Amino acid sequence: MREAEMRVPKAFHDEYQTFLRDTGFDNPDPQALLMDLASLSMEVYLKDIAWLSDFIGRVQQAKQKAA
Repeated sequence: MREAEMRVPKAFHDEYQTFLRDTGFDNPDPQALLMDLASLSMEVYLKDIAWLSDFIGRVQQAKQKAA
């Protein structure tokens, strides 16, 4: 069973779109993209994995503050 897709809040949308454009990725779900990259090769995508991990953490913090 697949988990629900992570939706990027409007406040973070432009930042994530810039990341996708700069890296050439096209997955609209940051958590799914992180899992895909982690399964491919930690060495090749280490910078992108670190960015996505930080981004997801900031999105989750913003959601908690808003709740």
